[in-house]
Amino acid sequence: MSVFLNDYTEIAEILKKHGAKRPFVCCGKSFQKTAIFAYLKQFNIVVYDNIRPNPRYEDMITGAEVFKRGGCDFMIAAGGGSPMDSAKMIRLMATNDIDRALSEPMENNSYPALFIPTTSGTGSEATKTSVFYLNDTEKFSVHNYDFIPDYVLFDEGLLETVPDYQRKATCLDALCHSIESFWCTKANDESREYAKKSIRLFFEHKESYMKNEREGNRGMLMSSFYGGKAINITGTTAPHAMCYTITMNCNTAHGHSVAVVLAKMWEYMLEGEYPKETLTELSRIMGGKTPEDGAGIFSSLLDEFQLEYPRADESELDFYTSKVNTEKLKTNPIPLDSVAVKEIYRRILCK
Repeated sequence: MSVFLNDYTEIAEILKKHGAKRPFVCCGKSFQKTAIFAYLKQFNIVVYDNIRPNPRYEDMITGAEVFKRGGCDFMIAAGGGSPMDSAKMIRLMATNDIDRALSEPMENNSYPALFIPTTSGTGSEATKTSVFYLNDTEKFSVHNYDFIPDYVLFDEGLLETVPDYQRKATCLDALCHSIESFWCTKANDESREYAKKSIRLFFEHKESYMKNEREGNRGMLMSSFYGGKAINITGTTAPHAMCYTITMNCNTAHGHSVAVVLAKMWEYMLEGEYPKETLTELSRIMGGKTPEDGAGIFSSLLDEFQLEYPRADESELDFYTSKVNTEKLKTNPIPLDSVAVKEIYRRILCK
């Protein structure tokens, strides 16, 4: 279980406690403009910022080599999901056989880790999963409980500079995590309690968050965290499985992509047999009464945030369908075959 830090000045004591001499900072370039990064520079840090929005495995290999060459002994990850997912792999790859990193479980090492989320979407600081891409297009996931960091610092001030589009996309990603976890066939009492907490925090703090107020930013960070705790138990479902090809081909942010899929997925489910009790309870958590209310409430967020549906030609639907990880479809609340997936893509991408 991660220990929460209340202020970034506590980092000095943490580094001292672990005898860290050479912290490795995995982050994006925007983090390097913050007061926290300025504070970290006093600790003889090695900075690795070759992090793309959808992280690539080859960059993680490079990062692990930088970690080893620098004699690093402490991992600090700061950013959204890309830096944190990269840091998870880099830390363990530094002491494991890289050639087996994708095929065999990596063993833990003695390097502690501190994660500092700078967006309110991924919940990566709470999960055992690292998601990245191979050869630029093939999505891959590695699961390891040792990915969960020893320390987490939540600083709502870091959200103040998040661009408006990313602010909307990231919080929707967190909400999708919680909704998918709640309706997932692997859900249990614990995961649903985390999901409920995340959803309630989202709606309680949405207006303040969109006004970029500190209270709203803090609330949305915690919504993201509990959404991460929920999917750490259940994993995600079909909307996440279907969204990655949209992200890679339609120039939409991950949270935007998954939100448009979830909106059409929910509508599609209501047309046939579906777990009515589960969707009714989910709708009530969101402020509605019926499953139809829940679908409407979620879709209205896209309108409120002025996020349009991406577009593709009808002839491309087979390509999108072929890229879906069918394993993720097995945990969806209703069965989905390739015909259903293609139809949902049609509703998302084609006018």
